[in-house]
Amino acid sequence: MTDDSEKDKKRFLSNIQKDASGCWRWCAGRFSDGYAAFCLRGRTLLAHRASLLLFTEKKELTPGLVVCHSCRNKDCVNPEHLCEKTKEENNGSDRVRDGTDIGGERNPRSKLCWDAVRRIRQSQESRKTLAECYGVSKSCIISVLRNKTWKE
Repeated sequence: MTDDSEKDKKRFLSNIQKDASGCWRWCAGRFSDGYAAFCLRGRTLLAHRASLLLFTEKKELTPGLVVCHSCRNKDCVNPEHLCEKTKEENNGSDRVRDGTDIGGERNPRSKLCWDAVRRIRQSQESRKTLAECYGVSKSCIISVLRNKTWKE
């Protein structure tokens, strides 16, 4: 390991506070979206991504994958709580599992409810007619009918 890597690790660790759950909570700079920021090798990275590069044997992150928090704590930078996944895994099944998915009636901007979705799926009306009736787009109706949205 190079001296620079050791310096980077010490600098990184000076910005965390370990808690009882094992999370390493980031206590330094952040991006505007609230995620932790850390400058590594001349680039400003999300700190949880930098953590994987500093504290694991990874030399680079896998292109096309995102770094996810198994502890569900976006402030955490503990490499033991981090793993690489696809965007779909992070935004799809993980959100449903964690209860953070705001699809369906939980979405405050939704124009439909479960009763309407069930009526749409049973209807013999055209997609255009259904869209006009429920005040949504034709593509919304198609997604409901194809079970891409409003999955039971």
